[in-house]
Formats: sequence, structure tokens, C-alpha cells
Amino acid sequence: MFTSPPFVLFGSAHLITLALIAAVAILLPLALRRYAPAALRPVAVVLAALLLAQEAVDVAMQLWRFGPSVQLLPLHLCTLALLVTAWMLVTRSPRVFEVAYFWALGGTTQALATPDLRQGFPDPAFLFFFAGHGLVVIGVAHGVLALGLRPYPASIVRVALITLALAAVVLLINLALGTNFLYLMAKPAGASLLDWLGPWPWYWLGLVAVALASFLVLYAPFFAADLLRAARPAVDRRSRGRGWS
Repeated sequence: MFTSPPFVLFGSAHLITLALIAAVAILLPLALRRYAPAALRPVAVVLAALLLAQEAVDVAMQLWRFGPSVQLLPLHLCTLALLVTAWMLVTRSPRVFEVAYFWALGGTTQALATPDLRQGFPDPAFLFFFAGHGLVVIGVAHGVLALGLRPYPASIVRVALITLALAAVVLLINLALGTNFLYLMAKPAGASLLDWLGPWPWYWLGLVAVALASFLVLYAPFFAADLLRAARPAVDRRSRGRGWS
């Protein structure tokens, strides 16, 4: 009987998978913009379909292996990010994008770096975990690099409030069902960022601080681009003025 190898954090399979996800996330939209711009929107729809299909198959396999469970409710942040990313890719809504952007790059990337996973490659659990989480990052990158979507300063406030409201609702669900969605009731079994944020429930405060800090860091490239764009006309005017003198 085949026995899957255990998952090794930052082992060769983990690092190769992360590199593959990063390469596809960057190169796919850039290649499409250069060589097949007409395919940008159709590919967005295909990515959305892949996200939903992967999630449906994953849930079906878990039902087949373990039976019905409240753990299958779509209340983990990465599952919610997956659904919001698929929604964004189909609708190209800026408001939906900003939620997908901060949730995916603030939460899903953390899950990719320190997954709550016991099985290694090529176990189906490993494949579905990285396929689902990787497609979320690829989808958000497609939104930025291919569809031209971006967050704004108000996006940080809106997504922060949405996230806090979600956490409050999920906390009540956890208390009612005895679940641990959003890891509000206990830390993941494996190593994670939460290990550095203190005991329960004090790590909630650390989570809020880390989330806000990550939102600011994720917005920083757009802030820098806006500053450069605003400075360029002034430089151009000075250059023209010197040319006329």
C-alpha cells in the first residue's frame, strides 16, 4: 500500500512548488499582455473556472474520504479568498478585487509559506492544497498585471472593516459548532506566524496588527507608483522650461 511522505516545511518539494506558483503568477499575465492581449479576459474566466472546479473536487474528495463535516464549511480565509478571487476574475469589479488582493496576498501567501499540511508530494492533499492556494495568487496577479486592477488608500479601510466583521461572525460560528475557522480558537498544528504572537486569545491582537501592517506593505508599490506618476509632470515641465530658455 502506498504511503505518502510527510510534508517537509521548506523542503525541496515545497520550495519547487512555491517557485512554480510565483513563475506562473508573473509570467502568464505578462506573456499574454505581450503576445495575446485579446486572451486576457478569456483567460481570467478560465482561471475562475479552475479555482471553482478545484475547490469542488477537493470538497468531493473530502466527503468521499471522511464523510460530511462542519469542517467543510467555506469559512477558512483561504477558501473565502478563493471564492472572492473567482468572483473578481469574472466580474472585474474593483471593489471585489481589493478584497481578493489583500486576502490573497496577506493570507493565502502565508498559508503557502507555512501550510497546515501533513502529507507531502505527491499525496492528493498536497496537490489540492497548493493547486487551490496557488491559483488564488495567480488569479490576483492576473487581476493586477493583466486586467489593470489595483487597490486605493480607502481599500485598506474597507477591507480591514470587512475582515473584522467576518472574524466576529466566524467567532460566533466557532463557539456554536466547536470549529476553528480562521484559527480563532487555536493555532495551527504546524509551524506558523501565530507561534510568534503569544497565547490564545492574545494572539488575536497580534493578528490584527500583522494584518494592518501587511495591508500597508501590499499597498506600498501602488503608493510609490502614484508618487512617481505625480512627480513626472513636474519634471517634464521643468525640462520644457529649460528647453525654451
